[in-house]
Formats: sequence, C-alpha cells, structure tokens
Amino acid sequence: MSLHASSSHHPARAVEVKTPARLHLGMLSFGVPGIRAYGGVGVMIDRPGVHLRMRRGRPTTGDRFHATGPLADRAVEFARSCVEAWRLGDDAACTIDVVQVPGSHAGLGSGTQLGLAVAACIRQLFRPTAIQAGPDGAINFDTSAAVELARAVGRGRRSCVGVYGFSGGGLIVEGGRLVPADRASVDAATRAFSPLLARVQLPAAWRCVVFGMRDTVGMHGDAEKQAFASLPPVPREISAELSRIALMELWPAAAEGQFAEFSDALLRYGLLAGKPFEQASSCLPYARTMADLIETLQALGTRGCAQSSWGPTVMACCESSSSADSLVERFAATELAKHSNTLIARFDDQGAIVREISADQALATGRP
Repeated sequence: MSLHASSSHHPARAVEVKTPARLHLGMLSFGVPGIRAYGGVGVMIDRPGVHLRMRRGRPTTGDRFHATGPLADRAVEFARSCVEAWRLGDDAACTIDVVQVPGSHAGLGSGTQLGLAVAACIRQLFRPTAIQAGPDGAINFDTSAAVELARAVGRGRRSCVGVYGFSGGGLIVEGGRLVPADRASVDAATRAFSPLLARVQLPAAWRCVVFGMRDTVGMHGDAEKQAFASLPPVPREISAELSRIALMELWPAAAEGQFAEFSDALLRYGLLAGKPFEQASSCLPYARTMADLIETLQALGTRGCAQSSWGPTVMACCESSSSADSLVERFAATELAKHSNTLIARFDDQGAIVREISADQALATGRP
C-alpha cells in the first residue's frame, strides 16, 4: 500500500511496528567500473524481527526523543534523521520503546529493519495523511514507500534487500547500482537505489532453520569499509554465473515450489557468492566454524543452506515443519550445537506491519 494514500487526516497518538528479519545470500558484483555494484539475493523470515512502539509528545525526561530497550540510542538517531529529512519542526517529539530487535551485525539485517521501523512510526505520527490502514487496521508498504523511509534514515547505501523485504517480504533479487567515481558528490536526497528485479513468495509449508553463533559479532563499520576497499573486483564470469543461478534457477524453483531444485541452487549460489570475499572473510575468527556448519548440515541431509552476509548466521531451508524439527533435533547431537543458537522461522510473505495503538499500550514494555 502506498505511503501517500490515506483516508484519514487525524494524527495517531501511538503506533507500533513489527518487521521481518533479513538474510542476505550474497552479492552479484562490486568493484568493476561501469558494472552495477551490490546487487544480490536475499530472503525475509518472520523471526527474529523488530518490534517497536512509539508515542507522540515530549518525553517526561524533557528530551525531544527518549528511547528504551535494545539499541535505544540508535533508535533515537534514526528518529532525529527522519525529523531533519522531513523538516517536521520542533513539535515532533516522541517516546520510543524498542521491544525486540535481532542482535547487531549478525547477518539478520537489524540496522535496516530498525531504521525503517522508526521511520514508519515517525511518518505515521507526524505526517497523518501518509498511510491508509487496511480493514484489519494493519498498514503495509509498497516499494516506493520503503525507499522513501530508507532515504530518510540513510539505509540502502549498498544492498537494498532489507528495504524491499520491509515492503512485502519474500525472496528478493536486486540489480545493483552504478557507483559514481566521486561518491562524495552524491546527494543523499537523490542518490539511486538498487532496483528490485524480482520478488517471489516461498511456499507456506517451507521453513527456515537459523543457526547463529553465540556471543559472536560479524564484520561491520570501518572494518567492513576497509574490506570492500581492499577486495579485488568480482570477476565478470562469477557475476554472470551468479546472475544465471539467481534468475534462471533459484527464482523459478521458488515460484514453482520445486524444493530440491531450490535447495541445490541456494547452496551453489551461496558458495559462489562467497568466493570474492574469501580474502577478507577467511580472516574472521569464526570463518572455519561457518564452513564446518554448512558441511555438517549437508552431512545431515540438508542441501539448501547458506551463510547470511558476513555471518555469523547460517540458514537451512526445510520442506516442512516436521523436517525442520528433525534437523534441529539431529543438529543438537553435534559438537557445533554447543556454540550455536537455533530457531525455526517461516519465510515472510507480507513485510512490515504498522498499527495504531492506544497510548497505554505504547507505555507497556512487554519485552520477551
């Protein structure tokens, strides 16, 4: 639903948003002049996502913005960015309760989903003509709406999988964008986003088992920037093969519900997409464990598995809930289970949902 369609002009007093989580399966290319960079494939899962509540009005602390819960400071930064980007004025003040958010830098897209969640709430609270709710009170977003939210909080500078996943979930293929030689001259208000090439909803019966290493943080920040700066360009033949797998194997298999074909393409895409990053990823302290985990899952009979982003998260695709339960049970008997957190998720098919709530509900923490 478009961010600009509305049948109501009254401002909401309080809202909440729930988002899916993002798994990034690898980029198509980067570093080659004249070739689009950062395009790739990703998929959205229904947990562990972001759950956020926001109430309009100046907080009792006297600050313009006040946040509680995990990543509270970051939520406040996103709120400030929105107010500045949309020129909302001094009256735009709110209290934010971050009820739940995935761990940072774990390959689950927490930064983008949190940023977009904050932007969605700010938009609904302070630009009341922005969004029209459906019959059940739920508000969804189309791709143009998600891009506008992302622009306000500075997300989508490389991959846009999480941006498009916020607006509809699914398995996503994005095309990448041309990177100008003089990046400093790019205006944040007009910079190009990687276009969405394809989206497909995975069969409802399929499940995603997520394996994450305990007490481990993936590459991020300056280290990630330095890695991209030092890595050689992705060879054209690798980009060509990744594109072929994504658009001629992975996406069609998902669309037709061909589980075996999808699983085979998922494994091959993930392994090949990791090749250009080996120089940097092999130095990560958990690199060997990630490789062992994928090998162990294959030994347990699960072919459709892949690492998300830099890790330390690996996904495994299962054809049913019972097969996912079986995989988790068998994995628990392995040595790697001692160092891993495991959960079973559904593949998300709707993206983020925003609802208007009462001010009393916004004040209730209700954290898990």
